[in-house]
Amino acid sequence: MNIELEKIKLAQKIFEIDSVELIARIKDFISTEEIDCWDALPDEVKESVDRSIEQADGGILVPHEDAIKRVKRWL
Repeated sequence: MNIELEKIKLAQKIFEIDSVELIARIKDFISTEEIDCWDALPDEVKESVDRSIEQADGGILVPHEDAIKRVKRWL
């Protein structure tokens, strides 16, 4: 399935709709179907992010230069 082509076909169908009520229903459906990226993350990642925020709030930070050095080791 070519997702871009499907999007175009869907947009064309939406352009043909004359019903304000149907457009409103489509908008409601789309807005309630949006996925919060936080909810999609695995629990381990959420816990890691929460720990990082707690550390930052507590003043436990790594200077930017040191972080760059650490990351370069992985590349």
